[in-house]
Amino acid sequence: MTQSPSTEDGTLTPRQKALLNRRAREREIRDRVRSMEISEEAKRRLAEKKAGALVIPKPYRLDAFLKREMPGEEYLIDGLWPVDGNVVFTAQRKFGKTTAVGNVCRALVDGEPFMDYFEVLETRKVYLLDFEMTDRMLQGWLERQGIRNKRSITVHPLRGTASTFAITDDKTRALWARMIEDTGAEVLILDPLRPVIDALNIKEANEVGPLLQAFAALKVEAGIREGLVVHHHGHGAQRAVGDSRLETWPDAMWNGTMDDPNDPTSIHYFHALGRDVHVPRGVVLMDDFSRLEFKTNVEEEGKSVLFDRLVEWLKPALAEDLEAIERGETLKHEPGERNTSQIEAARIPGFGSNGKSAPDLEQATRVGRVVLRDEGKGKSKWYSLPPHRQ
Repeated sequence: MTQSPSTEDGTLTPRQKALLNRRAREREIRDRVRSMEISEEAKRRLAEKKAGALVIPKPYRLDAFLKREMPGEEYLIDGLWPVDGNVVFTAQRKFGKTTAVGNVCRALVDGEPFMDYFEVLETRKVYLLDFEMTDRMLQGWLERQGIRNKRSITVHPLRGTASTFAITDDKTRALWARMIEDTGAEVLILDPLRPVIDALNIKEANEVGPLLQAFAALKVEAGIREGLVVHHHGHGAQRAVGDSRLETWPDAMWNGTMDDPNDPTSIHYFHALGRDVHVPRGVVLMDDFSRLEFKTNVEEEGKSVLFDRLVEWLKPALAEDLEAIERGETLKHEPGERNTSQIEAARIPGFGSNGKSAPDLEQATRVGRVVLRDEGKGKSKWYSLPPHRQ
């Protein structure tokens, strides 16, 4: 093919330029094709390598399968957390999720019953990822638990650095897996999930599934047996907010609710559902050391909580009245007594339905939590603590 001669000054003609551009583009395409072929061949060989190491479980005919002897269901926490299982624990705002997590950690490493009710069948070493608390707050909350086997828990405070937990990226997840594996941990707890969702710009409504799968992969790579993910309910709701995978992914769902989502002093409840997990709703009580107790008699224990609040409110009454007498004041009642109107005006949290406390006061009297002095029909009813409680 005869080329057009160059121009007199030696520059290329437009036709020559176009020809050179086509040749350069063809070389670039050939190089790109070769690169893609190499990449595809590498993927093929890697797949072959993985397939060579893959052991596919054997299938069974149904008649033979049904004759197999199966081990009974095993639990880490009896009836609540299956061995090798994943748990999602969701609760309403101000339920006390962090307190519950502290109780879980203590139960797992010390072998104490969780919430003084659910037996721990095997102790574990725990790795706690905390994305919410400051270091000082987390230290205080865990210290209150009185954990004995402190060396069995690795605490990783990550508030403000949730973006480093980008475990959906294979390389990043491998770094985390090595770090966790080096501690010898067997249980991985993520508390709570929301900061990770926000930091990784994940849509809570429909993109949480891949993150949960990455968490499951992290467990495998780090040699972790069980996992617990803590999440929150939607505003005023009684289920996990966001992606439905939060309910279908775990082996068990733990659920914490309150009588009044806007009142952290209202009665707390706990129930759980899952694969071979069914714990009906019960009342959760907390002592002065942030240790939880689970009670199955909901109505009785709920009333007991209310009576405790009434007793605490009445405790200062006797001292206040005796001081008033010393000042020369004349009382219209016996020292330490308060009437129905005063009790209702105190607005004791949860006490009295629709502002009427008479049914609750009647029951508190019947079970001996308070003493009644009735002045008669149409007159005041006065309540005080039994002598042994004053």
